[in-house]
Amino acid sequence: MRRLRRIRKKPTKTERRFNRHAVAAGTAAAIALASQAGVAKPPATPAADAHQVVVGEDADKDLLTDREEAALGYQPSRSDQNSNGTLDGAELAMRCAQVIAELPLDTEVTSPDQVYKREWSLFGLETCSVCGEAVNMGAIEIISPRLGLRVEIPVLAVHCMEHGSLSYAGDIHEGRVDIPKLARTLALRFPYQPDDHQLPLAYTAGPDRQIAPDANDLDGDLLTDGEELAAGLNLYDADQDNSLLPDGVQLAQRCAAVIDSLPTIDPAVTDTKGVYKISYMMRGIEMCEICGESVNMGYWQIVNAESGVSLEVPEIARHFMEHESFSYLGSVHGGGRAEVAHLLEVLDFPSACGDLGTVYAAADLNKDCKVDSEDFTEFVEQWLDSIEPAEK
Repeated sequence: MRRLRRIRKKPTKTERRFNRHAVAAGTAAAIALASQAGVAKPPATPAADAHQVVVGEDADKDLLTDREEAALGYQPSRSDQNSNGTLDGAELAMRCAQVIAELPLDTEVTSPDQVYKREWSLFGLETCSVCGEAVNMGAIEIISPRLGLRVEIPVLAVHCMEHGSLSYAGDIHEGRVDIPKLARTLALRFPYQPDDHQLPLAYTAGPDRQIAPDANDLDGDLLTDGEELAAGLNLYDADQDNSLLPDGVQLAQRCAAVIDSLPTIDPAVTDTKGVYKISYMMRGIEMCEICGESVNMGYWQIVNAESGVSLEVPEIARHFMEHESFSYLGSVHGGGRAEVAHLLEVLDFPSACGDLGTVYAAADLNKDCKVDSEDFTEFVEQWLDSIEPAEK
């Protein structure tokens, strides 16, 4: 049997010209629409300090180069990942300066694995080219014995980091801090300020009694591996939503906020729907062993009427969750830890778009739980980005 071949008509010159014009017009329309929707995203906050100079190859204008963000695990398309109104580069620089200031000197080290600093002061001053302040013309060396890393930076660089800049310029030194290496040496992955309530997973209360069920935390996000597996979270990623907050810290604070927002129902009412809480507060107080704050010694019963599950949460545990910790230590309840997976089940978590564990549609590029024109804007923005390495 003779096989029939489809004859493909060769386009005429006029048709080819029309196709080219149609593609060009469509591309122009896409770019125009994306521009109107706000493709060119301004930085979260304009540089508030003259020390914060603009750097090249910085797509989101957050004072970190794209290469630095890739090395740090940051997102080069978001200038304020934790949405606190401060540019990511400025925040990280100031946090590094704070950590360096708090490091012990080499003569004050109390542990062989402790990160410490050496100050190489010289007889002379250097003037900052931006503000004119005079600082020692020497340097500071940061050493991490456990990692075998060391970084030496001028005192002037620390001065500029205090002002939110990783670039520095004076009448002697000029350059830029190697921020990926510095952050690694300082063991500083996130710029947030830790809270003393965030007890280590290996923290013990009493003789040989560990508060957390285990101390295995592969990604170092203050959630145990068992808790992440039970809750369906990623135990290999410490910052699943790229918020620059460890997942355990962010999740604990979010749970406290959800508990606070729940309606308080009289236990005599039996036809309540949804998620609610019942107060079992007592005539007595409990002291937080970390900050000394007094809270009620009672507890909340959190009830999910739809699934029929409930959980008791002591007020001291809610206090610690408010301070970003699932572990707690009080004068009445002693040391303990919230049942993370069970708590998330009762709270019907994720309860809002963006909560850890939120499942996004494939076309939801901006992850706002809606597929709309803003996702098209995101698509155009990514489409216009070059994936070729920068030419040298």
